[in-house]
Amino acid sequence: MNLDLAPWVLAWCALAMACGGLIKGVLGIGTPLLTVPMMTLVLPAHEAIVIMAIPVVVANLWQAYDAERPVETVRRFWPALMALLAGTWIGVWILSGIEENALLTVVGIMVICFTLIQGSRRKILIPDRFEKPAGIAFCGSAGLIGGLSSMFGPMMILYLVSLPALEKSQFVNTISFLYVGAVVPWTFLLILMGVLDTRLALISGLAVIPLAAGLLIGRSIRKYVGDSIFYRLILGMLIISGGSMIWRALL
Repeated sequence: MNLDLAPWVLAWCALAMACGGLIKGVLGIGTPLLTVPMMTLVLPAHEAIVIMAIPVVVANLWQAYDAERPVETVRRFWPALMALLAGTWIGVWILSGIEENALLTVVGIMVICFTLIQGSRRKILIPDRFEKPAGIAFCGSAGLIGGLSSMFGPMMILYLVSLPALEKSQFVNTISFLYVGAVVPWTFLLILMGVLDTRLALISGLAVIPLAAGLLIGRSIRKYVGDSIFYRLILGMLIISGGSMIWRALL
C-alpha cells in the first residue's frame, strides 16, 4: 500500500485528525477549521480539503445517529436541511463562475461582526415564528457558500446560536443533522468530478481512525462543559471561522 507520503507526514496528519475529532466531540463543530490548516503545513491545500471528505461524513453521521430525540430534530429543522441541500447543489453547479475570494471575504467579515454582536449585550435572537424562514435563509446561504468553498459551518452556526433556549445537546444534535445534509452530497460531487481519486480516498478513509479516537475523547469531555462556557467556545470558533474564510480568500 503506497500512499506516496513520508511517515512523518502521515503522523502529522493523524495528529491533526485526532485534534479535529477532539474539538468535534466537545463542540459538535470545528473539525475542518483546525485540521485543514494543520495539514496544509505538510500537504497542498486542495489535498488537505479533499482528505477531510470521508472523516467529516463519518463524524457527522455518527453524531447524528447518536443524537437524543432525532425525530424531534428532523421535524423541527427539515426546512433548513432542504434549503441547505438545494444551496449546496446550486453552489457547486451553477455559481462556479462567481468570484470565490470576494464572496469569502464579505461573508468572513459578516460572520466576525455578527459573532461580536452575539457575544455582547445586544445579542440578536430569532423569534419562534421566524425560526423556519430564518433557517431556510441561513442554511440556503450556507449551502451556496459551502458549495463554492467547502465552508458550510459559519452560516449554520450563526443561525443556531441565534435561537433562544437551544441547549448544548440540542445544538450538537442539530448541527450534526445539518452537516450530514451538506457534506454527503459534497463528497458525492467530489467523487463524481474525479477530485476524490483512489489515492486520496484511501488516505481519507484511514484518517477516520485518529479522528474517531479524538471524537470519543471529546464526547466524554463535553458533559463537563457548562452551557455558558460551551456557547462562549462556539462564538470563539465562529471568530476563527470568519478569519479562516478571509485567510482563504487572501491565499
